[in-house]
Amino acid sequence: MNDTTSLFSLEESLAEQSQAYLSSGDFTPETREAFTRLLDGYGRLLRETKQLIRLSDRKENELNRLNHKLRQLTHSLSYQAEHDGMTGCLNKAAMTARIERHIADGDVCLALLDIDHFKQINDVHGHPAGDAVLRGISALLHEHTGDEEWVGRMGGEEFAVLMPQRSLLQGRAAIDSMRREVEAARFECAGKTVSVTLSAGVAVSMPGECFDTLYQRVDTALYEAKNNGRNCVVAHG
Repeated sequence: MNDTTSLFSLEESLAEQSQAYLSSGDFTPETREAFTRLLDGYGRLLRETKQLIRLSDRKENELNRLNHKLRQLTHSLSYQAEHDGMTGCLNKAAMTARIERHIADGDVCLALLDIDHFKQINDVHGHPAGDAVLRGISALLHEHTGDEEWVGRMGGEEFAVLMPQRSLLQGRAAIDSMRREVEAARFECAGKTVSVTLSAGVAVSMPGECFDTLYQRVDTALYEAKNNGRNCVVAHG
């Protein structure tokens, strides 16, 4: 018995009882004809109601399917709007907004990491190799960040790591661990093996400091790391 039949079990039982009563009862021809028309109309109404419910169920299922698809598309659109298509990191706009929100809540530790001599990788090995390096480094950075920490691609070969709960000492140690992981890694692309190093700057925001000022201090630390021979981390208090 399907759901629709079960839903109308009382009405169907009543129609069957009425039909049995009509068949066994002693009625005048006029009464029997009127009773027959009434039962026919009742039966037709019952069938049409069932058909409408089945149609409504199909429409509801279709609407649920479309709503599910819409939610999936909305989630996909939201993800694409906030993430870098190549690496899966937060894009610059989304990362900047997240840093600004956390600065407003309190002190945060921020790091900028830059791939050393990245242009040479593209020139010597080709852009597909460079893309493989970017994706590989993104994966390594994500592996070494906590649940409430974020990685963003700020443009080209530069990444940012936001660590809201870490002190300057803890942040520098975490970033140096990431740097060593990248140095030891080997990135494969079309049969080629590429190795790279990172330079990084780290700083913790000061009370009342805005995003631009913090970012400038971290960027200054990054350039110090570059000037110190690369493949190192510089932290600014």
